[in-house]
Amino acid sequence: MGATAPNPIGAVASSTAPAPRPAGGDPARPATRETEADARPVVLDARGEAPWRIVGGIPLVTRLARSFELAGFVDLHVVVDGLASVRDVGARGARTRLTLHRLERSTPLAPLLRRLAGSGTAVAVDAALGVDRRLVAALASCSAPELVAPPAGETRVGLALVDGASAARFGAPLPPDGPIPVLDPARLPTFSLEMRGETPIFYRALRSARAAREATDTLVRATQKHVMDAPARWIDPPVENTLVRWLAPTSVTPNQITIACTLLGFFGAALLWHGQFALALPVLYVVGWLDGVDGKLARLRLHYSRLGAGESYFDFAYENAWWIALAAGLSDAGYVEAAGWGTALVLGNLLDEIAYTIGHARLGIALDLLSPADGAFRLVAGRRNIYVAILLVGTLLGSPYAGLVVMGAWAVVTGVVHAVRLVVALRAPARRDLPA
Repeated sequence: MGATAPNPIGAVASSTAPAPRPAGGDPARPATRETEADARPVVLDARGEAPWRIVGGIPLVTRLARSFELAGFVDLHVVVDGLASVRDVGARGARTRLTLHRLERSTPLAPLLRRLAGSGTAVAVDAALGVDRRLVAALASCSAPELVAPPAGETRVGLALVDGASAARFGAPLPPDGPIPVLDPARLPTFSLEMRGETPIFYRALRSARAAREATDTLVRATQKHVMDAPARWIDPPVENTLVRWLAPTSVTPNQITIACTLLGFFGAALLWHGQFALALPVLYVVGWLDGVDGKLARLRLHYSRLGAGESYFDFAYENAWWIALAAGLSDAGYVEAAGWGTALVLGNLLDEIAYTIGHARLGIALDLLSPADGAFRLVAGRRNIYVAILLVGTLLGSPYAGLVVMGAWAVVTGVVHAVRLVVALRAPARRDLPA
């Protein structure tokens, strides 16, 4: 941010433009969910250096802009005190209207808030704050003015829904008692369906370079989903998180990683077909790590896309190509029953996918989250990581065919267990203890 000539006190220099539209539609929101447009203006106070520090690979002001876009807000206003352009903000929504306002740092924001709120309300945000998307959603659900309690170490209101009468409350100390309700982030539910478990609400002041670095570490760790198979939960995260930290500030996109992962996945299938296990197994592990990295990078940067939403179809294609290639290669090598075990592996996987798909559609929740026992079974249930680990053990013991036999049998067991669990869950009375 470079310096500009100061504006007269109270004057506002504005420039308005639609957010630069990325190729492939509107990746500012996950393509699997439709978000109704919220016409209330959002004002991001990005004056000073802190809002432009890199947090999780993108400027903090960009993180906030994308968070509000994902919540459905389309009218974004960014207040700056230096040289900045619409593109610098990094909004991604095709529907987003982005306006820059240039104000001296000492100029109060209340007049602008009153003008933008008009007879309604406006959201005001100190862009030096890291704000969890769930907190943004909670504020978006408010229909009347509401102040958000400041994060630890802060005394002034840095996030609020205000109207003309309450605009001056933004940036002022939080009153101990007042007519405007206060939203306490500590009281928000912390269970996240997306992350499959308890995930603390992220709400911090990031006014120093050190705070920005610490926030990046926290956000990278927070991209890890909770209910996973054992390798994905305990073995893969150090590798994946290292790659995510390295890739976050680069221009590499999650979509590019998805494409590379898919191509490498089919290359792994070719190696399995030709019995090149010494080469194939490392490739399979790299594919597994990259498959984790693309999702984590998307969640870290809030960089969602239609390609990413359909990533599971690519995974299903190349993973089953692995098992077909493995069975075909072993059949060519003289293992006459390999085709049968390969068929069992593929059909068991298919049954499992069908059970999961119906479960999501009918129950609104993953089968793994129905109970602690379901989550525990997920640790060892037949999935790609478990199958690759079994194949690795079989290969090290000198018998990839034995690995295939165990994989095929365990796939059938897993598919049957989840199919039965689905039927039981669908027949059970409606439960009130399931996460909302």
